Amino acid sequence: MTHVAVDLPGDDGAPELVVDGVSHALAADPTLNVSLVGPSRVAGPLLRERGLRAESRLRIVDASYTVGAGVDATRTVRSRRDATVRVAARLLRDGVADAMVSAGPVAAATAAATFTLGPLAGATRPALAVVVGSPSEPRVLLDAGAVSGVNISADQLTQCAVLGAAYAAIRLRVARPRVGLLSAGPADPGRPRAGSVGDLIAELGFDFVGAVEAATLVAGGGVDVVLSDGFTGAVLVSVLRAVAQVVGQLPRTSSGWQPREGAFVVGVDGIVVVVDGRPEEAAAGVTHAIAEAVGAHQAGWVPRQRAALAELVTHRRIRAGLPA
Repeated sequence: MTHVAVDLPGDDGAPELVVDGVSHALAADPTLNVSLVGPSRVAGPLLRERGLRAESRLRIVDASYTVGAGVDATRTVRSRRDATVRVAARLLRDGVADAMVSAGPVAAATAAATFTLGPLAGATRPALAVVVGSPSEPRVLLDAGAVSGVNISADQLTQCAVLGAAYAAIRLRVARPRVGLLSAGPADPGRPRAGSVGDLIAELGFDFVGAVEAATLVAGGGVDVVLSDGFTGAVLVSVLRAVAQVVGQLPRTSSGWQPREGAFVVGVDGIVVVVDGRPEEAAAGVTHAIAEAVGAHQAGWVPRQRAALAELVTHRRIRAGLPA
C-alpha cells in the first residue's frame, strides 16, 4: 500500500475537481490510500456529493487554512501551521504518508517542502522538474519554477543536472541521460557560461551536450535533461502550455509541446508532486500526479536522490582539496 497526502486547495483552486481526481485515482489503484488535507467543512460535503465515504483507504485530515494564489507563499506557509500544504508536508515528514500531492500554488508547495521536510544532504536549493514533450520524445526541464530568481551558480546548475539525470533515469528510463543548458541562441551559451557548467558535469561522468535552444527542447533529439534558472524555466513552461492550447495540440498524449502534469520538487527529503496546469484539467492532473507519486515511491526516488547528491558532495570535497 502507498499512502499519499493530497493538499485540497481553496475555492479558487477548484477543490471539487481535486476530489474527482482523488476518486479516480482510488478506483484505478486498489493499493492506494489517500489523506485528503483540507477544511473538513469543504471536504466532507464534496465527498458526500460523490457518494464517497471517509474509510480505510480515504480519510479527511482537517486543516483550516488554504494558501491561495497571489500571496507571499513562503511567508504564509511559515506563519500558518494550519495551512493545508504544510499539514500535508508534516504527514510526509512524520512517516504517515509516503508522498504528497498539491494542486495549490507551486510556491506554496515548494515552501512547505523546504521548510517542513528540509533539503537533502548536498542540496543547496530545491528545483522543479517537469517532463516536456511527446511520449516518443520526452525530456526533463529543471528548474521550472521552484526558485524564481535568475541568479544561479554553476554549482547549483550542476546540482540540477545530478538530480535531473537521476529523475530521467527512473521517469524516462534513460540509462545515460544527455544533459544540456538552456540558451537563447548561439550568442548566448547560458548563464553562467556552458563551459564552466559542462566541466563540472563532465567531471561527474555525465554526457554534457552543451547549450540547448528552446527549439531543440520542443522538437526533441540530442538531449534528455535541460537545465535552466527557475524564472526562465517557469516562463518557458507557461509559454509551451499557451502555444499548445492555441494551436490545438491537445490532448497532451500526442502533443510535443504540452508539459505533463505532475512536476516534482527535487532536492527535498520527500516525494512532493505539484499539479501545475490548467484549472479545468485539475481532476485528470491530480489523478496523474498521484500515480506519479506512487511510482516514485515504488522506484525509491528519495534514496536515489540521496545517492546522487552523495556523489556530488564527494566531488565538491575533491575539488576543494579535502579528503573524499
